[in-house]
Amino acid sequence: MYRCVRVAAPDNMLQCILWRNSPEDEFSVYKLDTVTYGTKPAAFLAIRAMHQPASDESSSYPLGAQIVMRDFYVDDLISGGNTVEEVLEIRHQTTSLLARGNFRLRKWCSNSQEVLGDIPDADRESFLKFDDGSNITKALGLEWDPLKDSFLFAFTPRIAPDRNSKRSALSAIARCYDPLGLIGPTLTKAKIILQRMWRDKLEWDESLPQSLDTAWSAFCKDFVDVHHLSFPRYIGVTHEVHAFCDASLEAYGACIYARSIQDGNIQVHL
Repeated sequence: MYRCVRVAAPDNMLQCILWRNSPEDEFSVYKLDTVTYGTKPAAFLAIRAMHQPASDESSSYPLGAQIVMRDFYVDDLISGGNTVEEVLEIRHQTTSLLARGNFRLRKWCSNSQEVLGDIPDADRESFLKFDDGSNITKALGLEWDPLKDSFLFAFTPRIAPDRNSKRSALSAIARCYDPLGLIGPTLTKAKIILQRMWRDKLEWDESLPQSLDTAWSAFCKDFVDVHHLSFPRYIGVTHEVHAFCDASLEAYGACIYARSIQDGNIQVHL
């Protein structure tokens, strides 16, 4: 994405590089003429350049301009609609609008094959294999099965070959990427154990006392039994929202369920 954006003179002089192959050579000066990953303003410059066509072409592509301004996370577009026709129009307008700035959208993926019908294979997202053999892709870091339209989680705690420690426990917890908090009830048990390690002022690589070691090993064993978790992404048209919360001395939590009624069928989703 960044390489699609040219840095105009004289600002490109701020991206000069001195280079020589050996200490005996004279310096050569190279100038980077496109936005360069790693510089502090890179993300802003690229996103700002992408927003400009949305502003310039908003009269020709009103829906596309709205999507570009609202549904991008840096270079990832995640959007949707209520019908296949609406999504196809979103795809058409965003593609045409961004093409005005020489931004080409690719790696298309959808939970509806109708949306992808005329997309060449080269421009489709290549799938990864989940632990159970499902074809998945990544949606902002989350593992998503487009066929079932579900978010998937797989976690097998790494038990240290010699001993468990505060470091290994924290490392195992940190490997669970769950920005939506879907597996929060499970991870909370692990975090409570980690809190006890801090309360006991254990060193990072110190062997856990027997009580904590037993608790952590039991948690890892139980987690292995349910290490494949699946949550539906789509919750339907929401008619009611039911919220619950509770607290104990060790933790608190809340969950919200969306209740929908469609064709006489009632569905409830977390």
